[in-house]
Amino acid sequence: MPTAIQRSYETVYILDPGISDGDATTIHEKIDSVISKFQGKLSVRDDWGTRQMAYPISDRTTGKYCIINYTGTPGVVAEIERHFKILPNVIRYATVLVDDKYDYSKVKKQIKTAEEEYKKSREQRAKRN
Repeated sequence: MPTAIQRSYETVYILDPGISDGDATTIHEKIDSVISKFQGKLSVRDDWGTRQMAYPISDRTTGKYCIINYTGTPGVVAEIERHFKILPNVIRYATVLVDDKYDYSKVKKQIKTAEEEYKKSREQRAKRN
């Protein structure tokens, strides 16, 4: 029996900032089960916590950001996004197909370095003023 093609994806989703930890866990578990259903594997789940959004969405200016990296057979993204549309606490989501060589840990280090540099530059500007 031929094996279905496995592709790698990254999905970012934003949850309502007022969501309880239990409800957030329920959403995470639901997404995990969808990935498993499509013979996929979750490789990374990174909770960025509550952050300011670039623009208000449904009168909300902050949201709880979560990033997942996973593999799955065709149809996994459509099914995950179908669940996101149904779930009331999901504000926004986006999914991209990533290269098999993509390493989220390297990207996370780059993000952390950039955030630290930004923070230092703001502190230096504040001292000058």
